[in-house]
Parts: sequence; C-alpha cells; structure tokens
Amino acid sequence: MWSKYIFLIAVVALGANPLVAQSANISCDLVNLYQLTLSKSPTLERQNIQNRITRLDKQTAVSQFDFQIYSDLSIDRSGLSLYNADPRNDIVGGQISTNSLSLSGGVQRVFRSGLSANSSIQYSRIGDNIPFNSFNEEVGSFVSNNQTALSLSVTQPLLKGRGRSITTANEKIAEIGIQNQQYNTTFISSNELYNMTLGYWQYLAADKSLEIYKVNEARVSKVLEITNELVKAEKKPLADLLQIQADLKGKERLTINAQQQLYIARQNLGRQIGLTTSESEQIGLPENDFPDIDKIAGGLTLQEFLDVAYQNRSDLKAINKSLEILDIYLAVADNNTKPQLDLTGIINYGGSVAGNGVDRLFSALGQQEGRNYHVGVGLKFLFPVQNNLAEANQLRNQLEFNDREILLKNQVRNIELNVSIAYNNYLNSIEAVKKSNEALVYYEEVYKNEQFKFQNGLTTLLNLILFQERLTLSQLDVIQNQQQFAIAISNLRFETGTIFSEKQNGELTNLDQFYSLPRK
Repeated sequence: MWSKYIFLIAVVALGANPLVAQSANISCDLVNLYQLTLSKSPTLERQNIQNRITRLDKQTAVSQFDFQIYSDLSIDRSGLSLYNADPRNDIVGGQISTNSLSLSGGVQRVFRSGLSANSSIQYSRIGDNIPFNSFNEEVGSFVSNNQTALSLSVTQPLLKGRGRSITTANEKIAEIGIQNQQYNTTFISSNELYNMTLGYWQYLAADKSLEIYKVNEARVSKVLEITNELVKAEKKPLADLLQIQADLKGKERLTINAQQQLYIARQNLGRQIGLTTSESEQIGLPENDFPDIDKIAGGLTLQEFLDVAYQNRSDLKAINKSLEILDIYLAVADNNTKPQLDLTGIINYGGSVAGNGVDRLFSALGQQEGRNYHVGVGLKFLFPVQNNLAEANQLRNQLEFNDREILLKNQVRNIELNVSIAYNNYLNSIEAVKKSNEALVYYEEVYKNEQFKFQNGLTTLLNLILFQERLTLSQLDVIQNQQQFAIAISNLRFETGTIFSEKQNGELTNLDQFYSLPRK
C-alpha cells in the first residue's frame, strides 16, 4: 500500500522537473551541454523573442500596401417649425419634417510604385413632407430624391515620394532587419557557447586538480606510514613523524579547497548554460577530456585564419546589414528634401431619380434623366521654404552612416588583433603543454628516486617533502597548460566565427568545435 503512494509521489516529483525526470544527473558531455545552452540560455530566449519582433516588423511594413475597405452610414431626421406668415403652413400643417439617408463605401490602396488609388460608391436619399417636387409637381409627401455616384481617383507623386525604392523603403528595411537580427543572434549564440566551453574546461580542470590533490594526500599518507615504521625501527627521529603529520594536515586542507573549487566550477558552468542552482548541482562529472595536441591538425596560417574570420564573423555581417539599412534611410531622407508635386486624376459618374425603394440605389445610374459625369486632372504642389526637418533628418542619417562605417572598420581592426593574439596563444600553448609534460616525467622519476633514498636513510624528510611538492605542482601545471590549450582552441574558434554556425540549426553531432581548428 505505502509503496504505491511512495512511487506515485516520486513520479510526480520527477515530472515537475524535466531535467530530473530524464536522468538523476545532467550528462556533462560537450554535445549535450552545447544543445542545453541553446535551449536554456535566458539571453538566447530573449533573442528568439527579438527574432519574432523583427518578423512582425516586416508584416507591419507590408501592411501599408494592403487593400483597405471603408464604409459610412448616416441616418438623419429633422424638423422645422414654420412662421405663421409662411405660405407653406397650409401645405404641411405648420412643420417641415425631413428624413435623410447617406451611404458610402469603397476600397483604397497604395501600390509599391507609389501610385495610390481610391474607388468608391456614394448614395444619398432625402425626403420630406412637402408634397411638391423641385419642379412644383405634386408627387405626395416623403417621396425621396435619390442620388448615386461612382468615383475613381488616382494620385501619382512626381517628386517627393516618387519611386519604388522610396515607397518600399520600410519593407526593405524590415527584410534586412530580419537578416541583421539573425546575424546578431548567431553572434550572441557564439558568445554564449564560448562562455559555456570556458566553463566546461574550468570544471574539467577543477575535477582533475581534485584528483591530483587526493593522490597527493595519499602519497603523504604513504610517507607517514613509512616514516612511522622507520621511527619504530629507530631509523628516523620522532621529529620527522611530527613533520610529516603536519604536512598531511596541510594536504587535507588543500583537498578540501579543491573540492570547493570543483563546486564553484560546477555552479559557474550551470550559470553559463542557464541552469538554476538546483539544476547545476545535478551536473555530472566531465565526460570529455582535454584536446590532445598530437591529434590536432597543423592548421592554417595567420592570414588564412583572418580570411576565415572575415567570412564567418556574424557581427561583421550584422554591421554590414545595418549599413544597408542606413543607406536606405539616406535615400529616403534625400527624397524628403524635395518639394511635393502630386498628379491626381478623377473620374466620377452618377445619376439621380425620385421615388422610394431600395432599387433606387442602382436605378439612378441607369436613368437618362439626371445622369452626370465628371473627369478631372489636378496638380498639388507643396514647397517647404526652409525644410529644416528634412535637412536635419538627412544630416542625421548621414552621420549615423559614417558612424557605422567607423564602427565596422574598428571591429575589423579588433578582430584582426584578437585573431592574431588567439593564434599566437594557440602556438605558445602547444609548447607549454609539451614542456610541462616533459617536466612531469622528470619530477616523477626524481620523486621515485628520492622516495627510495628516504626509505634507505640516504636523504632527509625535508628533501622528500620538497620533491613531493614539486611533483604535485608539476602535475597541476600539466592540467593548467592543457586547460589553456583547450581554451586557445575555443578562443580561436570564437574569434574566427566558427564555434557556432546557424547552418547547423542548433544541432551538434560531433566535437569538432572543441577539438579541431577552424578550416577554410
């Protein structure tokens, strides 16, 4: 009975957290962390919202060319009390009552050529209680006069607002804005993944360092056992035993510090991914080792790495897109400095008829009597004398364009410097790893010999402790240099824009981004 309840509670608890439900620990594999960063990073979540906003901006820009249907309906009822001397009193009984109906509807649109068109139909009906029409014929009370008209007007700008490039400017800006935002998202994703990678290498180094401190502690414990036996055999003084016991406590303290550093590194890795504190604590131990310098291909020259950066850096592409946007703004601002000259053509056809009934709406158009038409052409000219607003906007856009050009040149300069630094750091890190490995081999042999000499009374405890410390520092130095080598690869990847590619669509199937150099 109770086991069923316990099982149910466990299922609910696991279901509340998908990370827990999938596994007791988050797999600390670089492929998994890569995709987890793309899905959990709050910064990238905001970028996804910005992507949607830019798509909506394009939809808004396109909407200016949508057809617009409009209509209007009004019904009026009015009365007029006549003066006693008014001769119409005998006809209408002292008050004129009027009923009117006005109805209109149409469709209008602005075309991408700049032409705007408006097509409409208007209908009006007016009736009163005077039994005579305008020709003094007796027709009876409330016999309405109906008027219907069809009209079409088109307007074409000849100066300001002329040209497809001007009328579609907002649409083009919105479309380029989508591409610009995509490049920004790619660059920000690269930065987030780069920080995650640095956090992983730090976490791996902390894990390996903890193992070294544990081994170091175990070595000192072994020396303590040997010293204790030598003291019992009266081959070593008691002071040596006290010295090694004090040294062991120091090594235990270092192990505790290393455990704290591992915890900090795990939390920082979770921070870079976008995890909470409880989620970060579920990150497992690192599963991928540091890159092996012997398995890294020769790579490219500095100039070839620079060419890769020019081709792949999405922040450069984003700045170039912003220059395209500003170039369009410049063209619009220049157009706005021109006077406004609009050519308008109007065609109007209508008719009128007397009588009541819904059929009068269209019968007025077919009657020979009362039919009318109107055809006209007009020019509208507007010349702002000083035009300060347009000139200020033009100057502002020109300055923004120049500012963005300077930004582009400066960004290219910084990229060249950063790639050069990253490339040089990569070469030096290779040598550092080799030298630290060679030093470790020597220190291992020296410590082994010194341990043998100590057991046989040929050296002092202080010498043994000294060489043991040097061995530990050499092992830590190897870890540190391996970490710097891994960071150098990731840094070179980031600076050349190849640590993340939008073409992968967030999917990563291998570890090339972490264990190989960029390629052309």
